[in-house]
Amino acid sequence: MSVSEALSSLVAALTEHAEVMSEQNVPPERAVDVIERVRAAAARYSDETFESSGWGSPFSDMFEEEDVDAESGVGEVPDGAERISVTGRWDFVVSDRDAWIAYVNRRLEEVGASDCAPGLSSAAQAAHEILTHSDPFGAYTSHGLAEGGKDWGIEQVSKTLSEMTDEERYA
Repeated sequence: MSVSEALSSLVAALTEHAEVMSEQNVPPERAVDVIERVRAAAARYSDETFESSGWGSPFSDMFEEEDVDAESGVGEVPDGAERISVTGRWDFVVSDRDAWIAYVNRRLEEVGASDCAPGLSSAAQAAHEILTHSDPFGAYTSHGLAEGGKDWGIEQVSKTLSEMTDEERYA
């Protein structure tokens, strides 16, 4: 994909987002779906921009200061602190959609976010909600790891990484 193609995808995602969000009574699953499409398209645009020019994301610092402080409680980074970034992609196959959504509903109830559960209509939306309302790295905070911010997206894909050829993975 080129920067121009990534831009076209981002514009299309933003256009769809604007159309959906202009409606009244947007179903939660539809809102999450279009939000995730914008996030995924913005991430692809940023990746393509970096691959092409070496420049970082044009979105990276828009909300950085207030988001990092609000989300992680990390204000000033101590002198001598090491910074790490974990980037990756994990693909999953949902073989029993009903069981997956039922599990997510139970977990959301346990963490006090049951108001998010009634509108779950897709496996990707369920994954988004469970990751939004949980802390996968929380166990490490007592061992000297403090969150410095996060940026992630979930999208439905036509093939998992294990189904792709090397050419498809790195295209």
